[in-house]
Amino acid sequence: MKTIAVIAADGRSGREFVRLALDAGHKVRAGVYNDSTFPDHNRLTVLPCDATKADEVRALIQGSDTVVSMIGHGKHSPARVQTDAINVICEAMQQEGVSRIVSLTGTGVRFPGDTPSVFDRLANRAISIIDPKRVQDGIEHAKYLKQTSLNWTILRILKLGNGTHSGKVVMSLTGPAELLTPRTRAAAAALQVIKDETYLRQSPIITGVE
Repeated sequence: MKTIAVIAADGRSGREFVRLALDAGHKVRAGVYNDSTFPDHNRLTVLPCDATKADEVRALIQGSDTVVSMIGHGKHSPARVQTDAINVICEAMQQEGVSRIVSLTGTGVRFPGDTPSVFDRLANRAISIIDPKRVQDGIEHAKYLKQTSLNWTILRILKLGNGTHSGKVVMSLTGPAELLTPRTRAAAAALQVIKDETYLRQSPIITGVE
């Protein structure tokens, strides 16, 4: 059993992760940005957490083994929401002696050896034209994480959606990514790399299930 601090636990992906982590027997410290209710659970602690405020992040991750960041871009998100938050989160982790972090981002964050599909290339090209700051934010957040001494995993996804998940998540360091990843699968993938202690200081892409 681990104690996992979840940033953006009140988002759609964050909620799925909290549910799966509790089902798996872990303790969860859920950081919520907005007023949010979770069903009562004896292994769940809910705390207010603006990921750009150091005191709130430190309070959330105290006593945790692992941090999971489910921060994503919403309609009204600041342009640098991931980058600004990851700076604060990593500094707080170093201060609190927490070394493991899993962060969710898009496949627009490229790594050497990536083999994106045609659809992936086109989709990310479109996003780069429509909202270039969003793509750059993911890239800068990854660049910052790579420069730390933390045991990070940057989990990459082409597009999140609704839907169900079962089975073991298949990941690859080079892709290609599956076209649509249910949020439940993204949460399961994050939990999987925590449990197996895999992909340390690497950035796997979700490719499907087996």
